[in-house]
Amino acid sequence: MNYSKQRGVASIIFVLVFPLLFSVFAIAIESTRYLQTHARIGDGVEMASLAVAANASTSTYENQLLAKRFVDNYAPDGDIDPSDIQIERKSCDEIYEEQCGEAGVYDRDGLIFTQYKVTLSSDFTSWFPEDGYHLGYDETMTLGGDATARKYQGFTVDVAFVADFSGSMAARWIENDNNDDNDEFANVNAKYEGVIEVIKRVTERLEDYNNSTEQEVGGEALANRAAFIGYNMYPHDDNSFYSNVAYYNNAASRTWEWYYNIPNINFASTASNPLTTPVTQITGRYYYRGYSDDSYFRTLPLTDNFATFRSTIDNFVPDYGTASYEGIIEAAKIVSQGQNVRKLIIVLSDGVDSRNRNNPSDNRYPGYAAEQLYNRGLCENIITALENQTVNGRNVEARLFVIGFDYNIDDNPGLKTCAGAENIQSASSYSDIYETVLELISEEVGRLYFGS
Repeated sequence: MNYSKQRGVASIIFVLVFPLLFSVFAIAIESTRYLQTHARIGDGVEMASLAVAANASTSTYENQLLAKRFVDNYAPDGDIDPSDIQIERKSCDEIYEEQCGEAGVYDRDGLIFTQYKVTLSSDFTSWFPEDGYHLGYDETMTLGGDATARKYQGFTVDVAFVADFSGSMAARWIENDNNDDNDEFANVNAKYEGVIEVIKRVTERLEDYNNSTEQEVGGEALANRAAFIGYNMYPHDDNSFYSNVAYYNNAASRTWEWYYNIPNINFASTASNPLTTPVTQITGRYYYRGYSDDSYFRTLPLTDNFATFRSTIDNFVPDYGTASYEGIIEAAKIVSQGQNVRKLIIVLSDGVDSRNRNNPSDNRYPGYAAEQLYNRGLCENIITALENQTVNGRNVEARLFVIGFDYNIDDNPGLKTCAGAENIQSASSYSDIYETVLELISEEVGRLYFGS
């Protein structure tokens, strides 16, 4: 046997077979790479869709850049350009038309949403492209993927800020002078200024929410709305006062002499029917033995014109006594007329309702009236009455929350009885008040959704 001749044949066979072997090697390596890259792109696009939905921007280019950063982390061997990424933004109305917002159509609760579909299609350079010597993939391969995420919005809210505007609110919050939030609320000199600043900042966030959602149900724009109800002894309407409780022998008006009015309150009727009590005008302004009510504030109905809302409350000034139930009943009436399914009443107060210090049972004072009304279930009945309403076929969700500051909330059994222990909080700073209010009205962030 001639082994030298066989070695020549083997060499020829090797030369002939090597391109095929290299082709198998190249295709195996490249196929593994592209399968892995495709899977990573899928994961990256899913995360990008969540990020874009949570960001809720209407700028296509901003969304493309955000999505690119996520996909680049998952598929770093690509050369992805923002133009390779398509962002499709659709509202609930565009997808489900008149069924948008109906419970059970696309989810149990029928939450309103904005849908973002992220689609990527980009070229990747092959490591071992096909040439005249071996088989392989094209020099560039187009890979892609898509994912859909929806940013569900907690139902828009009608929020009523019930602000204590009694004389004590013009004082400084002494225990807060050295608090860490002084830089954030540097211009606050009096408690009422801090409360106004908190409300202004909250409405700025509500304004952002409204601008980012741009949602409609049945052709009607959805928007978070806010109302302001200040109270001392009574709420105000410009320069006049009015009362929301039911009186025995109701009349169209009563004098400013509250110590004659309070003993004539029909506590049972007021507590039982808080949304339908008559409005009684209070004529004149308090002035007695050198003391006067020099406050200036007024009730602002629900609005989403937050710029005007903020500029208006900036001019308000507190003075005189405290009757929290008057502000709470007014707030309940206002939110009951709102068009949002969520109703939130937030009471911001620095102290107890006015009492006769020598005789807490003196029935001429608001502290006595507050105790009578709250013990009869005024606040529970407000929540029940609100939640018996429906908006666009949904049952209203209502909540009353009290934020107390610069006093011990245990010293005010009235408001604690009104809201319940789970709905009252003692704040330690203006930042604490702000964060608590934001938490109460916060919207739900996006979550990943797979589907059409």
